[in-house]
Amino acid sequence: MNAIGEFTEMLGKTIQFNLLTPYRYNSKSFGAELRFAGYNDLILTIMDIIKVCVTALDAEECMDASLRASNMNIANVLGFALQLMPMEETQILDECYKLHIKLKEKSE
Repeated sequence: MNAIGEFTEMLGKTIQFNLLTPYRYNSKSFGAELRFAGYNDLILTIMDIIKVCVTALDAEECMDASLRASNMNIANVLGFALQLMPMEETQILDECYKLHIKLKEKSE
């Protein structure tokens, strides 16, 4: 068997290539799973990402041109933070707050 055939056979049997999965809404995109301990961990991670970007923007003024982060890199990282933001889940916070107020009023 030639090298290409052996390589093709090996790829067919491999258990690697598990990190990326095809994105169901766009055949040209892939997704990767991230794990968090909970919503608090997720929000803290998003805050850390934003803080790193702010620090990078602040530090650009003091850095040598060869060390500066490009605005595109920072924009990409902030875009990633936006994708992590649990928007659907945060909508329930308003409902929880309203319920909290009602329960508090009843107990008074």
